[in-house]
Amino acid sequence: MLGYIFALLSSIFFSLYIIPRKLSKLTPVNFSFFMSIGFFISTVVLYFFKSLLQLNEVFSPVLFLSVIAGVIWATSFVLFVSSIDEIGLSKSNQWKNLQGPVGVILSLLVLGEWSTINPLFALLAAVAVFLSAIAFTTSDKSSSKSNLKGIILASLSALGFGSVAVIQKYVTAQSGVYIQQVVWSFSIFLSLLIFLVINKRLKDVFKSPFKQISLSLGAGVIYLGASLFQLFSYNYIPASIGFTIIQMNTFWTITIGILVFKEIDLKKYYKNVLIGFLLTALGILFLFFAKK
Repeated sequence: MLGYIFALLSSIFFSLYIIPRKLSKLTPVNFSFFMSIGFFISTVVLYFFKSLLQLNEVFSPVLFLSVIAGVIWATSFVLFVSSIDEIGLSKSNQWKNLQGPVGVILSLLVLGEWSTINPLFALLAAVAVFLSAIAFTTSDKSSSKSNLKGIILASLSALGFGSVAVIQKYVTAQSGVYIQQVVWSFSIFLSLLIFLVINKRLKDVFKSPFKQISLSLGAGVIYLGASLFQLFSYNYIPASIGFTIIQMNTFWTITIGILVFKEIDLKKYYKNVLIGFLLTALGILFLFFAKK
């Protein structure tokens, strides 16, 4: 039961951490940079307190994979934030949540989990999530050009996030949670820092208003909760089940996007929203059954 609770809490944090983006006026890259700082500092502080939790972790060469994961995640997050600017939180989150089926399918191909995952249900989940994303995307007044750009950006981020999930699953088994988070978060921060330096934009970044910076830093701290509860859940239930439950962030994110930010006219497009929710639930159900 505890594992399910951790996974559910993680899904809530996965919805909350991106809300500051809707309140921020920073560019996607600048927002992501300060978010990475908040996340990195949080992981370092947590690592120093890990002894209180009586955890013994091993520093392993496999942590180099976390460096790679950091680069991929940083790129994916910028793409995701950019998609939010294009098509809104509700719709972009649906396309980004293709990460669930992507993660399961990559587990089949990369980790060879054919004995534990049913590929048919994984593919059915991908189709269900894809159709739900279409249902929400057609529920707006945005131009088709803006929709297409946002869809492409969010879908690319899903590929990246799904890939990172597979890497994290492997590294967790080999090394642990806390060291991995420090290395991973530092890689995210360093990747964005190098990008800003190469493009000579670092000076302009720190000219941002403190309120805007604090929103980004806060997003990073909240993301620690999402990441930590996710990995905690893996200590009690299989990763495939935990990751499936975490996809419930779809419900919280879309609800926030519709009720708080008024991204979709619920009265006019209630049928699309209902179909989108049902397809999302079906996708999560398929992912649940994908575990043999």
